[in-house]
Amino acid sequence: MKKILLTLLILAQLVVVAETKKGKAPVSQPKSAATSQPAKTEVVGKDGIKRFATLKEAAEDYAKALQEISNYGSRELLKTINPDVDKYVSEKKDESLKKRWEETNTLLIEQFEVLVYKINENGNNGEVIFLVKGYDETAMSKYLNDNYKKYAKIDKVRAQVDINIEEYIKLQHDYLTKTKKINLATSKVNFIKDSQGWKVVEESK
Repeated sequence: MKKILLTLLILAQLVVVAETKKGKAPVSQPKSAATSQPAKTEVVGKDGIKRFATLKEAAEDYAKALQEISNYGSRELLKTINPDVDKYVSEKKDESLKKRWEETNTLLIEQFEVLVYKINENGNNGEVIFLVKGYDETAMSKYLNDNYKKYAKIDKVRAQVDINIEEYIKLQHDYLTKTKKINLATSKVNFIKDSQGWKVVEESK
């Protein structure tokens, strides 16, 4: 997932700049996005790029867009975390199980949270460090392995393992809903202020 994250961050930053230039909202609104915020002093400049009265506002808008596009890209790339479990849940026709599995998928696939970590303002130039948070999937795998007896039974006579998929889903869902996200990566973005306000700096091609 970390390799996917790095790819998504690069692509998302390109898309954010493009969407900002067009003055459009990001592609998707994830479930984890913040609720209504006070209106920002946002204007679209003559060059089509959004500006904000303060660097803080510009940074927060960029963070929201980066989060939405990263999660949208993750969903488009991965679709699901386990097709075999998808099939089992579909055949089971249990609405409660289906809901829990869909929530588990969403929690993992759309897990990225982007926060403004540090703002450095120097005259008309600004540098913002963004912090990307997500789940420690190595720790989650260890947790599932350490608690395998809750969803798996080993039959030594037949030399096979019987998996209770419903218990597996419950265990994974419980872990994700009760575990705090960790810091996965940081991203540095430059901003500049002109007569119309603060805007993100387009990287030279």
